[in-house]
Amino acid sequence: MKKPLKTKLTKRQIRDLYELIIAIILNLPLLLGMIPSLSILHNQWLQLTLATIILFYCGRRYYINMFNEIFRWHLLGMNTLIGLGTLLSYGYSIYLIASHSSYMLLFETAGTIIMIMLLGNIINTNVQRKVTAGIESVITLQVDQANRVDPDQTLTVINTKDVQVDNILLIKKGEKVPVDGVVQQGTGYLNEAMLNCWKKLGVEVIGGTVNMGEPFYLQAKKVGADTVLANILQKVDEIQSQKLRIQRIADQIAKWFTPLILIVAVITFLCQYFIFHKGDVAKGIDIAITVIVISCPCALGLATPLAVAVGFGKALKEGVVFNNTSAFEKINKINAVAFDKTGTITTGELTVQQFLGDHANSKYIYHLEKLSAHPIAKSIVNFFPNEQSEIKFQQFKEEAGRGLSGVYNNSTYQIMSYQTAVKKDFQNLLAHQVASLTVINPILIAFVINETITNVLVLTDIIRSDASITIAKFAKKHIATHMISGDNEETTKAIATEVGIASYYVNVAPLTKATIVESIQATGQVTAYVGDGINDLVALKQADFAIATGQGSEVAIQNSDITIIKPNIFNIYKVFVLTKLTRRLIWWNFFWAFIYNLITIPLAILGIIPPLIGAVVMGASQLLVLLNSLVFNNLKVKFK
Repeated sequence: MKKPLKTKLTKRQIRDLYELIIAIILNLPLLLGMIPSLSILHNQWLQLTLATIILFYCGRRYYINMFNEIFRWHLLGMNTLIGLGTLLSYGYSIYLIASHSSYMLLFETAGTIIMIMLLGNIINTNVQRKVTAGIESVITLQVDQANRVDPDQTLTVINTKDVQVDNILLIKKGEKVPVDGVVQQGTGYLNEAMLNCWKKLGVEVIGGTVNMGEPFYLQAKKVGADTVLANILQKVDEIQSQKLRIQRIADQIAKWFTPLILIVAVITFLCQYFIFHKGDVAKGIDIAITVIVISCPCALGLATPLAVAVGFGKALKEGVVFNNTSAFEKINKINAVAFDKTGTITTGELTVQQFLGDHANSKYIYHLEKLSAHPIAKSIVNFFPNEQSEIKFQQFKEEAGRGLSGVYNNSTYQIMSYQTAVKKDFQNLLAHQVASLTVINPILIAFVINETITNVLVLTDIIRSDASITIAKFAKKHIATHMISGDNEETTKAIATEVGIASYYVNVAPLTKATIVESIQATGQVTAYVGDGINDLVALKQADFAIATGQGSEVAIQNSDITIIKPNIFNIYKVFVLTKLTRRLIWWNFFWAFIYNLITIPLAILGIIPPLIGAVVMGASQLLVLLNSLVFNNLKVKFK
């Protein structure tokens, strides 16, 4: 059973609740004073005292904010409407007392407005806490301490901020992993929020995950701001400070909305005083106050931020991070998705099945591949035992699509795809053995010494278990799918057929991926590209919508619109569903906010709605937007 993220109220929440209780207690006599039989509550000095405390103690924040809006920020906003509406009610009531008028006082209107605003504020805070629970749950994954294993094998508990790259850490059973790293000794069983998996020697582990199995040793690889969790938290901060285009439009509307309403209120008063209720100041002020109160754009201000928070939180729970708010808008236009094959359609976790050629060359291959961060390099390094003799290559180069090269003892060593090596007409010592291979859809890597192919590594990749269902789901949504691969026709066609992709591209060099994406766009398709490595950077930039997987390079992730932090491409389809639902919520909230004003403002101008009811209706409109977001937050989305 999950525990709530926060069980204690903050000082501000306690203060808000305290002020609301006082406002309710003091406003009740004002409301009951409207009943003729309760003459004891008709005392004007009692009403003045109660209203004064409600407005200038419980509701003081609104007047402070109104002052700031007018004199410091030079704009007229929500607080100005609230402040003017209540002050008009309060001030006119004092005028009636001073002039010994028999007109009904409006203290209860001013008190009720403040009471409803305080109530709405508390409800808003609670709803926001619930809808942002998914975001807060990520923050709780941060670990303050780590168990560092020192060279003398002693265990030292240190602050996570002090963990250095290559430090060895002990991860005990039930503990959270403090930083990103690789398993150095032992086997961990990690709960990666909806994904339980075994982590063996050399396998990467993400910080913030929980060890559900036996203790194991972790070698730190990414610490501090470089960890996956730190990057997610950074995106949380960034996305909360960004606004959707529709929200920016709403802000512009709200900027002119308040001055317009104040002008309408003045015109309404003049019309009521000189035309409809000639000489009746009380009636004119009464109706003008209703126009001001009922027009408060609270719902308009809440329409987008809460919806985005819900959508962001739900996506985060599914292992997806939005890197910017524009992703919510751009993804809705996508009608084609291009997948890089390795690491997306397939697991990218290649396994060396055979090693052809002189095994004495393994040490050169091992140390040359150690210098690369490519997924294939990691697979090859894991295949060979840890070589004790260190080989330091000179003039090391890693070029996209061309492989690795280095010089050692005046000899040039190269690692590249077998097809590339053959095209270069290098001397081939293994042509016959390669031709007789029986491995299905192999990935062949050639090791070349001084332009001679001396060794060939035969690797195989595994198609992701959720690839077929993901492609099928996109087909139902009428979203075209394409696969881009550097492999040959036979290998690529076999994988594309198995997962259900009709359009595929073969023998594609890394720098040509962007050209392929551009050619898809040229057909009129708004294209998303899914990639996981530095070789995909240009294609990600070319695409209309960039999707990077979390196991890929940091450069690819930083240049993407969303990041899939779990190795599960079905999450890409989930993003499309969640975004559509989020946009639907945003538009519904906006629809209600505008329709509410279009209906109620004319009724207020005509004097059909009294000030007190206007305050209640205004509060109800805000509450409906909050409830919409809360319902969406609690909604269990069905993806299958």
